[in-house]
Amino acid sequence: MYLIRLQNSPIVCEAGEGEALLPACARAGIILSAPCGGRRYCGKCRVRILEGVVKGDAPDAEGWVRACAAVPASDIVIANPENCTIINSEVAACVPPDRKRPARPGVALDIGTTTVSARLVDMDTASPLDTISEMNDQRVFGADVMSRIGAARAGRTQELYSVINRQTERILRAFMERWELPRIEKLSVAGNTTMLHLFLNEDPSGMGEVPFTPVFLEDREMKGEALSLSADTVTVLPSISAFIGGDISAGLAVLDILNADGPSLLVDIGTNGEMALFNRGDLLCCSTAAGPAFEGAEISCGMSGTSGAISGVEFVNNGLSLTTIGNAAPRGVCGSGLIDAVAVMLEQGVIDETGLMENCPAYVLAEGVSLINRDIRQFQLAKSAILSGIRILCKNAGLKPEDIQNVYIAGGFGFFVNKRNAVATGIFPKEFLDRLTVSGNLSLQGAEGSLVSEDFMKRCRQIISRCSVIDLSLDPAFMDEFAENMLFEPFST
Repeated sequence: MYLIRLQNSPIVCEAGEGEALLPACARAGIILSAPCGGRRYCGKCRVRILEGVVKGDAPDAEGWVRACAAVPASDIVIANPENCTIINSEVAACVPPDRKRPARPGVALDIGTTTVSARLVDMDTASPLDTISEMNDQRVFGADVMSRIGAARAGRTQELYSVINRQTERILRAFMERWELPRIEKLSVAGNTTMLHLFLNEDPSGMGEVPFTPVFLEDREMKGEALSLSADTVTVLPSISAFIGGDISAGLAVLDILNADGPSLLVDIGTNGEMALFNRGDLLCCSTAAGPAFEGAEISCGMSGTSGAISGVEFVNNGLSLTTIGNAAPRGVCGSGLIDAVAVMLEQGVIDETGLMENCPAYVLAEGVSLINRDIRQFQLAKSAILSGIRILCKNAGLKPEDIQNVYIAGGFGFFVNKRNAVATGIFPKEFLDRLTVSGNLSLQGAEGSLVSEDFMKRCRQIISRCSVIDLSLDPAFMDEFAENMLFEPFST
C-alpha cells in the first residue's frame, strides 16, 4: 500500500496493491472527472505527479499521467487538479445578508448524471431561498448512465450509493450551516431512473440489458434517518420507465402538460435525450442515447458549464467573439458553446454536410481550446439521436413537425443555448425555430413543486398514467432516421 498526498493539503489517499490513482483518490474524497468511466481513452482524469514513481502510464515531460491507468509504485505527491471536486472543501456561500430563517425548511434536489442541483425552500411561503449546484461526484464512474449501470453490474452499487449519499448530506449540511437551521423538514428528489435507484441504494443492473427492468418506478417516501440524511422525510418522485425518469414526470407536471393548448413537446437534453409529446390527452415518450457531448464529455476540449467554459460563440468582424461562464478566461467549451461553434463552422464552410473538416485539422476557439474532427463526429451522433427521436415521436403520433405548437427545452444546458443555432446544426427541425422555449431545470422546479403543493404528486401520477413509451431500439424506422440525420442540412432564416 502506498500513500497519495495532495500538494499543500492535509488530504492523504491510500492506494491498495495494483490500484490506480482514480479509485484511490475517489475513496478519499478527491473526485476527478472521468467521462469514459476509467476505460483509459478520454484522458480527462489526468493528474500531475510532483514526487514519486508510478507504473502503468508513463508521465510526460511535465509529469502528467492518466489517473485511471497510473498505479503508484511508491508514495507520491500530486498537484491540486483543476478538474476535480474535493469533497472536504466548503461550499461558497451566496446567502443574502437580510436572510430570515424559515420555520419549515425543505430542500429540492435534482440528481442529474452530470450535475447535482439543490434548492432550499421556505415551505410555508413557497419562497426559494438558496441554491447549490455541483458536479455529480459519481462522474468518477463514467460520464453517462450506461457507465454507471456498468459499474453497478460489476458489483459497485454500494460505492455509487455512498458517493451520492455523501454528496447529498454535504449539501444539506451546507444549507443548515448557512441558514443556522436545526433540521431540514423535507427533502424531495427528482432525477433519471438510474440516479434515483442509486440514491436509494437499489441495484440498477436490470436496466443494463433487455428487457431493461427497473427495481421500482413509483414514488417513494421514507424517513431521512433510513438514508443517514439530515432531513425528517425524503420523497422520491415517480419515474415513467427505465430510461424516462422522475426528471421528466416532474418537468411535465411543472408545465401542466395535460392542459396544454395543442400538441406540445418536452425535450430534456442530457446524456440521455428524454422527450415526451403531448397530443389530444395522451403522451408518447422515448429516450435516445445522445451521449455526453452536450455536457462537455467526449469532446477533446469539452467541459461542464462551470467557470471558464465557452458558452457562446459568434463570428463578428472577421473574428470569433466568445462568451464564457463567469467571464473567466476560456478553459474549454461546454454544450451551448459547442453548438454555437459548430453553427459558425457550418456558416464558414469549415465543415461540409458530412461533418468533415476539410483542410483544417483543428478549429481554434481560444488559446488551448479547439475542436477537431472527432469532436464534430461526437456532436453529429448526439444531434442525430435527438432529432431522430423527435421525428419518430411525431410519426407515431400522426403529426408533422409543423403541427407541434410548443417545444420546451429542459436541462441545465438549456440556460445558455442559442435557439437559432440549435436548429441550424440540426438538433431540432427547422419548423421549431419560433416555437422553442428554453425552460431551464424543470426537474429541480418539479422537486420544488412537490415541497409546496399538495397536488403536485397527484399531477405526476396522472401524467404517468397517460404515458406510452416507444422503444426506439425496436422501431425499424429509427436507424434509417439516425443515419439520415447525421448529415448537416443547409439552413437560413
